[in-house]
Amino acid sequence: MTRLTFVLLAFGGLILIVAMGWWWITYGEVIRYGYLSMRQAGTCLVGNSDLCSLAKALCSGAHPRIFVAYWTGIFWVGVSILFASLVTLDRVRVLR
Repeated sequence: MTRLTFVLLAFGGLILIVAMGWWWITYGEVIRYGYLSMRQAGTCLVGNSDLCSLAKALCSGAHPRIFVAYWTGIFWVGVSILFASLVTLDRVRVLR
């Protein structure tokens, strides 16, 4: 494993952990209060819908607005970086 592969893997994993934490801060209370099931809120981790917007509106008074504004793109950025680490790993194996 090259240094680039390791850095991309670590950075992508860190971004995914941050995305899941940010998602939980945003949707954790609506799950706890039963407004959304875990499955319904889980779809908000990877995409945005009217249901996700409604859930954000329901929890807007519980914490600062910056945390409510979960951006699904951060999840996909993390996935893309992890994928890039796999591409660099495969490239190294092919070249050897």
